[in-house]
Amino acid sequence: MHEDTVARALIVRPKLIICDEPVSALDVSIQAQVINLLMELQRELGLALLFIVHELSVVKHISTRIMLLYLGRVMEVAPSEELYALPQHPYTQALLSAVPIPDPEIERSKKALPLDGDLPSPLDPPSGCVFRTLCPRATAVCAEEVPPIRHDPNMGSQHRFACHHPGPAEEAVNV
Repeated sequence: MHEDTVARALIVRPKLIICDEPVSALDVSIQAQVINLLMELQRELGLALLFIVHELSVVKHISTRIMLLYLGRVMEVAPSEELYALPQHPYTQALLSAVPIPDPEIERSKKALPLDGDLPSPLDPPSGCVFRTLCPRATAVCAEEVPPIRHDPNMGSQHRFACHHPGPAEEAVNV
């Protein structure tokens, strides 16, 4: 993303800018500059940004609300701080466990949550929960029913997830 591209987008005074992988091919220092520019524009112009990325470390710094999709289905949506602090869906937990932490000691001591199983075809997704072929919590109900998007009344009302067996990562082994 170059300044001229941003300037052209802003000339029509949009209320929303969709940023599809705007920093994916950039080095970390340039990523930070672009993110800071977008955040500054957001504040100054009252813009809403829809940020589409595959790197959760990037999203954390710019997003107030995050939605995670898997094979086109919503897995979890929550305010940014809440999603990072209390992820409920096993997919979210696995993705967050893969985000590198700049502190070498913390990075070495953190527990990765690998996903084992068959990667489904997007052209022929599995029945029920599309994530079930990789999910450590999958049971028979996961193959039979698409999980509804719901929330836990003990969590914020804006935190929603689509999982038959949600919960903290430490509960993620063979329900």
